[in-house]
Amino acid sequence: MTRTILLMLLLFISPLLYAQNDMLVLKKRNKSLLYFYKDSPISFQLKNKEWIKGIITKIDNDSFYFTKEIIRYYTMGSDTTRFTGYHFAISDVYALPKKGVQIDYINERFQITMNGGHQHWYWIKSGWLFRVMGGGYALLSVTNGLIKHNFTFTGSNLSIAAGVFLGGVILKKAYKLTLRMGGKYHLKNISARQN
Repeated sequence: MTRTILLMLLLFISPLLYAQNDMLVLKKRNKSLLYFYKDSPISFQLKNKEWIKGIITKIDNDSFYFTKEIIRYYTMGSDTTRFTGYHFAISDVYALPKKGVQIDYINERFQITMNGGHQHWYWIKSGWLFRVMGGGYALLSVTNGLIKHNFTFTGSNLSIAAGVFLGGVILKKAYKLTLRMGGKYHLKNISARQN
């Protein structure tokens, strides 16, 4: 009698236990990097360069439904507003932020947060510090040369300043905060129905 009840209970519960869902996978060539499921938070950039942040509510074959989530921070706490009903094709996603890059609602739009130490070593990685140092050293060299009445454009001080500044420009070109879709990176839907 107990076995029959247990078997009947198992038969009625087993359809509820099937919990596989569709998911979005960020791939670098053939290697999977990130997985996004229903109710996963996600931040992404559209083709018009607008950032969007929120929660995935449903995933289809080539698109996903989305709830935009705006969090405003105040001195005494925060306020969260959600807007539902967004629908995006996977091909609408232009870029995703790299790991550790935070997207927040600032000045009435979503953007990459550059303050609060969220971008570790940003001033060095982006070349900003080298560009400032190169420009400052050039200004100092020119000022000292003019004060001492021995300024020349052929001095080694200006070439050092130019080299440091050029290094900063190269770092700025190489430093990226996003993973751009197409080429190496692509977003793909993996359906539970395919398995």
